[in-house]
Amino acid sequence: MSYPSPGPAGSPQPAAGSAYSPGGPYPQPNVLGNHPVPGQRRNQGILIGIVIAVVFAIAGLVIFGIVVKSTGAGGFTWGLVFAFVPVIPVIALYLWLDRYEPEPTKYILFALCWGAFIATLAAIFINTEVSNLLEETGSGGNRSAVFVAPPVEEFAKGSVILLLALVRRKEFDGIIDGLVYAGMVGVGFAFTENILYYGRIFNQLSEEAGSDAGLRGAFVLFVIRGLISPFAHPLFTSFTAIGIGVAIRHRSTAVRYLAPIVGYLAAVLAHGLWNGGASWAGGGGFITVYLFLMVPIFIGMVVFALVMRSREGQMIASRLYDYVRFGWLVPQDVPLIATLRGRKALRQNAKRYGAQAETAAKAFQHNATELAYLRDKIVRQVIGPDALETEKKLLDELRERRPSVPFPPMPAFAQAAPQFQPVPGPGMPGAPGGPLPGGPVPGPGGPMQGAPVPGGAGPGQQGAGQPGAGAPGGPGGSPYPGQGTGGYQRPQEGYPPPQPGYPSGQPGYSGGPPGYPPGPPGQQGPPGGYGPYPPSQ
Repeated sequence: MSYPSPGPAGSPQPAAGSAYSPGGPYPQPNVLGNHPVPGQRRNQGILIGIVIAVVFAIAGLVIFGIVVKSTGAGGFTWGLVFAFVPVIPVIALYLWLDRYEPEPTKYILFALCWGAFIATLAAIFINTEVSNLLEETGSGGNRSAVFVAPPVEEFAKGSVILLLALVRRKEFDGIIDGLVYAGMVGVGFAFTENILYYGRIFNQLSEEAGSDAGLRGAFVLFVIRGLISPFAHPLFTSFTAIGIGVAIRHRSTAVRYLAPIVGYLAAVLAHGLWNGGASWAGGGGFITVYLFLMVPIFIGMVVFALVMRSREGQMIASRLYDYVRFGWLVPQDVPLIATLRGRKALRQNAKRYGAQAETAAKAFQHNATELAYLRDKIVRQVIGPDALETEKKLLDELRERRPSVPFPPMPAFAQAAPQFQPVPGPGMPGAPGGPLPGGPVPGPGGPMQGAPVPGGAGPGQQGAGQPGAGAPGGPGGSPYPGQGTGGYQRPQEGYPPPQPGYPSGQPGYSGGPPGYPPGPPGQQGPPGGYGPYPPSQ
């Protein structure tokens, strides 16, 4: 086969009459530009998903083959039944904890499958090999259970949390996200491990005294592992998750490296104490360890998680009030996003006007919550400069979605929201004219407390000419045109001023924007409230 001649050497020259100007850049046909192909990223995501699913499927077949061989068909069946019972309630509790910004379902499933297949497979292989080296039984002995299993299993479980924190570093928001993933990987790990334990005791007792004795023995073990201590593995891994969550929210290099290590060591210690109580202390010692060590740790972890979720709501409110000061939101929006009662009230009201209105309300809340988390990372300076473009995009989406949301009559807790006085004149947010004067925007309670500026004044002390970290865009100024040189900049030209569209709640208020059908007939709430509040969460 013959090929055409490549022609004379050297760079190609434009032909006579070419549209390219002499001396200008000429396209090089042999140089591939960095131009995305439509659908390329989606296809890449699908391919990655297929690869992950295949890996999980292979690991699942291997691990369940090992379990069936160890327990027998009857033991595997009863082990599967008993192991599945606590899975749904425990998962539901962790999802209930993560209500402000729920993690995507695909990552929840990823963590579950990692715990059930990858972590258990690695733990079984390493634990068995070490037990053989220690000349203990194949099922593991006391030394292996206390000194080998805890570090191996906690590393296998905690590694997926670290992996998700690195892969989703822009969306991984801190301790609550870490606790949710710790719960998922712990539930998955406990599910597979419990099948193995229940099946073994069923098989062993059935061979000695019949299937009834085997079933009774499996049930007793189910009470201990499935009812009394279903949170054991999630609890241990929560220490690693807390360390990773602390590292995500700090700029200090020492904290970023040391916090996950300290969390992992705490997880290993708690796991080792638990296994030591079960292996060496006997029945009475195990009960003592359970009542005086594990129960207080569990209660403390529950209280800690609830406090963290409460602080999460406070952080969301604080960061959204930053946008209230600039006119992107009105004060009454914030409680409908930052409080669980307000979020529920907005969705219930929107549900009265159909599925489209309810979807719009959920999207509005999700968009504003993402914006608050992003704002927090900008203020903490733990995210790159590309966050400014993401912030502008979220603000654009928030403005577009707000008119389609049927807001309820203003509740009492929203009436108590702080009121921020806009600066009069042409510099008002959204109005044509110059930027706002430098310095904080005054409000009824005094000047806005801004974030500290590196190399500048402390909170609430920015002066003219200092780029305030409290402004949208964070340190270094705002990405919006028309920005000022003072501590705070006005939003981009064309964004509307604060909307005074909240009704006072008088009877007869339809509650929806134009285009939505009126709500169902019935008595409206009293002025300034919803009527009966939704129950406290």
